[in-house]
Amino acid sequence: MYLRKLCRILYENMIKNKMSLRKRKLCIYFLIVFGSIFYCEFLADYITLWKCEWPRLKQHKDAPDLRAMLLADVHLLGPINGHWLDKLYREWHMRRAFQASITIHYPDVVFILGDLFDEGYFVNQHYFREYIRRFRSYFHTPQHIRLISIAGNHDIGFHYRMQPYVVNRFKRHLNYTGIHLYTVNKVHFILINSMAMENDGCSFCKNALKDLYNIKDKLDCLRNVHTCPDMETIQNHQYYSRPIVMQHFPTFRTSDKSCEEHDYLELEEYREKWEVLSRNSTDWLGELLQPRLSFAGHSHHYCHSINRWGVDEYTLASFNWRNKINPSFLMATLTPENHLVSKCNMLEQQTVVNVYLCAIFLIIVALVRDTHRWFLQKIKLL
Repeated sequence: MYLRKLCRILYENMIKNKMSLRKRKLCIYFLIVFGSIFYCEFLADYITLWKCEWPRLKQHKDAPDLRAMLLADVHLLGPINGHWLDKLYREWHMRRAFQASITIHYPDVVFILGDLFDEGYFVNQHYFREYIRRFRSYFHTPQHIRLISIAGNHDIGFHYRMQPYVVNRFKRHLNYTGIHLYTVNKVHFILINSMAMENDGCSFCKNALKDLYNIKDKLDCLRNVHTCPDMETIQNHQYYSRPIVMQHFPTFRTSDKSCEEHDYLELEEYREKWEVLSRNSTDWLGELLQPRLSFAGHSHHYCHSINRWGVDEYTLASFNWRNKINPSFLMATLTPENHLVSKCNMLEQQTVVNVYLCAIFLIIVALVRDTHRWFLQKIKLL
């Protein structure tokens, strides 16, 4: 009787130990899967972006530093081009990267320099509203952080494809499709529609020309504030400083050979009016506006150069994994007189792939080991 009782106790303990071991194995598998997903989809963006810092400038006596975050070529996919999985996964990471950047670095203003949408220039109104919904969801900012979006060729079309209906709906739902002077902390930004810079007499080009001369008059007013009768301009913009040009197309250059810094192994050559502004438009803009700094996108690759105006020009890399294996954005610290710009590298897609491959490898190794042990136990029993 006592022997039977002892055997029963030993049998029950053996079953419990087996169950405990099985639970431990399942827990290890769960930790590997959950840990890799949590790291890649939530934590890795914060770890990567935490390394970036705002460049430090000597503070201006009359205006605080302005911290501007700049990105370009978001290219949210539309209903025609691209696979749904591509749209889901890469845009999820784009959203994670943007929100992590806002949380960690807390800019004063965010500029998106064109090509917000991949098919914005030909989708119907229904799909455009869906574009707007997704864009506002992905690139939401707190109320006090201003988001400024500039039109690109994928938003409203190249010069030959621009239509009033398409241009006006972008302007109605977002920010700027023309030429505007935007001032914050006494730093002047001139926002330019690059596709209207061909000076061929089209209606968009005529309006852009008129707006540019109007901005020049405002800057001249601020430069000679004591003799300027335009009190509205003085009240809105207050202080003269050389402006910063923000647009989608880079200024004219024949290739990336002129880049002092770049992130692409192959140096691309550029065509006027397609990849860059024309030579004439570039020279004319520089003479008219006399800017001190320029930012652009469109090429999908980072480039820092001294342009034809003799000033620093930064061409931003694409913010999207679809267009760039190593996406990035810029962090600029600005005062009315000075500037410093640094590039912030985002999480690379290959890093995520490598982590998932390591997780799969660890699970396979664990399964092979457990299967091997199970076979050995079976052989011993035989």
